[in-house]
Order: sequence, then C-alpha cells, then structure tokens
Amino acid sequence: MKTRGGGPAQAGPGYPNMADTQHVTGNDLRGIFQRFNPFCEDMRLRPEEERKTVLAVNGNFPFELQLAGFYHASVLDGGSPIIVQFSMGALATAGRGLRVRSGLVESLRAGARLAKLTAEAYASIYKPPFAALGLDHYAVPDIRDALSPDEQPAPGGDGGPSQDQVRSRLKEAAEAARSYGVRPPAREDMAVWEMYLSSAPYREAVDGFLVALNEMKPAWAMIDTEDLPPVLNFAVTKEICDLVIASGSDAIVEAEYGATGQSGDEAGYRRLSGRELEDFARQVAGFVQYTGAGGISYPIGMQHAAPSAVRHEPDSVRLEVVQRQILKTTGRYIPFAQHGGTGAKRVSRGLVGKDNINTLFLVTAAQYLAHHTGENREAIFQGKKSASGASMYLSASRSIMKAAVKKLKECGTYGILGQEALKESGEENRRLPEE
Repeated sequence: MKTRGGGPAQAGPGYPNMADTQHVTGNDLRGIFQRFNPFCEDMRLRPEEERKTVLAVNGNFPFELQLAGFYHASVLDGGSPIIVQFSMGALATAGRGLRVRSGLVESLRAGARLAKLTAEAYASIYKPPFAALGLDHYAVPDIRDALSPDEQPAPGGDGGPSQDQVRSRLKEAAEAARSYGVRPPAREDMAVWEMYLSSAPYREAVDGFLVALNEMKPAWAMIDTEDLPPVLNFAVTKEICDLVIASGSDAIVEAEYGATGQSGDEAGYRRLSGRELEDFARQVAGFVQYTGAGGISYPIGMQHAAPSAVRHEPDSVRLEVVQRQILKTTGRYIPFAQHGGTGAKRVSRGLVGKDNINTLFLVTAAQYLAHHTGENREAIFQGKKSASGASMYLSASRSIMKAAVKKLKECGTYGILGQEALKESGEENRRLPEE
C-alpha cells in the first residue's frame, strides 16, 4: 500500500493491511465502527469533536463516472475510510441495460457483476487504505402487491420454507416483539402475513438479495423493510440475518425499523420525548437483539431525495437515547445508518455511524453536464469532437470527487488514515499533500 505522497504506509492501529486485497471484509468494517463507538464505558457520550462518522457513497449507472471520483477522494491526504455501495435499483438498472423488462434476480446478478468489476478496477488503480463494498436498499415487496390476485404462493421444499416453518417463524417473532413492547397483532393479520412470507414476490426479493450478496461479497448489506408492520418486520429481518450467516458471509446486515420519509411527504416527522421515546428505544433495541442485525436505521427526521434547498435537522435526542439503549440491551455497539443524508443540515458525528449520500452525487454530475452542454450546445450539434468527448465526463467525475471530499470532512474522517500512519511513524507534524 502507498500513500498519496508515494511512500509506503501502514494503516493505523485496528485497520487492515490492504496490500493484498481490494476491499475490506465485514469484520474489518466492524472493527472500525467499534473504534468509532461514540459512547464511553460508563455510557456517557464522547465530546462531538472526538466523534467520527463513516461516509457511504452510492454508485449508479454508469458506474465508472461516479466510482472514479469516490476512490480518488478516498486516497487524498493519506486516506479516508469509505463504503462504496449499490442499491437494488441501481444494480437492477445496470443489469437490464436498455431492456424494458427482465427478471429481477438475473438483472441483479448481472448488475452486481458489473458493479464489482468496476469497483475492483478503480480500487486496484487508487489502492484505497480502507474501502468497503455495500448493498443498499434491498426492499421487500409491499404486502398488497405481493398478495395481489395475479401472484401465486411460492412453492415449498427447495423453492422456499414450508407453511409450517413460516407459521412457526411468524409466531416466534410475534412473541419476541411483544416482550419488547410491541402490541400483539390480530389473528387475521397473522394469517395475511403467513401468505406474504410464502408469496412469490417476497421469495423472489429474498433470492435477489442473496444473489447480489454472493456476487458482490459486500462488507455491509441493507434490507429495506421500512413499510412493514413491526411483527412482520421482526420475522423478515430475522430470516434475512439468518440466511446471511448461513451463506458464509460476514457482511454487516443493516435492519430498518420505521420509515424514512420521501421528499414531498406530507406526513411530517414527530419528535418523541419521555415515556414515548423510552418505549420506542426499547422496541428498536429489542428488534436488534432478536434479529441479530449489525446495523440499524430508524426515523430521525430525514427525507430521501431532498432537493438542494431543503435541509432537515437530525433528531439527535432520539439518536442518543436509542443508540444508548441498543448498547445496553445487546452489549454491542450497533452503528446507526442515516438515510437521506444529502438533506441533513449537519452530521451528528458518532451518533450517525454511517452517513449515506446518493442524491448529492447524482445532482453534482448532472449539473456539471448540464452546464457543459449549455455552454457547448452549438459545437455539440455541429458534431465537434472537442465538445463531445470524454473530457466532460472526466470533469463531472472530478466534481464528484470534490463533493465526496467535502462530505468526508463533514464526517470528521477525511485523511484520518494518513494522520494515524504519521503518528505511528512519529511524523505527526507532517501533512500529506492533497491533490
């Protein structure tokens, strides 16, 4: 491994040596999150200036435009930890190409292969000291969609669990959820949820997730269950976590409890306090304990795909109460993953363990390309190569790199690997050059 300055470097204490591998493992990623645990041994919160957040950047088709910028940003000034992740939608889009329709599972397989090949190619060029691959927003289907008259139950046996297994899993989840304060569901709801867990769309979503997991070998993997009722969420997330372990993967599974809003939602966000907040924290902590999730997301006032002018203040009170309760209940530090990070007024360092950024990079590249085509419209329509070549895409990629650097600095992790390497060598007063 080499630093940006060209000399050999060792990763700081607790970081893997990346000389012989392109991306870190799930266990490596767990290690860095443990190092960034924002709570002291007595459960007090560390001062904000001491807390760190890991940046997670979303790659979209065409992958090379964004990934070149991400990996470039990750090595500047000695290196910063980064998670390069891909959503189910991004992989399915890439896997389908220009086809209007294609099977979900095969689209995810093709998209995952393309994304990983691109990521490995740029990782081999830049040699980031700590880069992880991730899967983001692998959504299970809506209950009504899965149970529409056009859909048929998935077969048992090799094609999925038997009805008895589904019923037993759901009953166990209901009992566990009730022990953490979740209201018991009606018998009619349980019957509907049994059909859901056996439905073809649900089983296809699970198969697609496992295919992407096998192809990508990620260190982080998120299952999107935000719209499911709590008891059904307990059952689905437990099944996914168990399947990941059974597959031999060491990926951190991010679970979701409650919905993150979409831009334009009118429902709004309600802050909790007192007993109501304590009850919510107990439910989330119990959910993590039962399912075995290694990461967690729940509402803190953010919105997905927020426009540039919209900024939301994170609910740091809820974050601190819930994250502390999870640590008390499970005995493990479980990083919180902030969704809708583009629209956050600020990063609650440490309380937010993983900051997901997607919209910012899409908009950054699109704005640059729009500016370029606006200035060169006549030359482009005249067919001039100088106005239509790769230079505009390289410049768009460079703008993404600069946006990623800015976010790394907001997270407090920009150049942290280089700083620790210098401390190890006794040269902490020397600053590595930024490109």
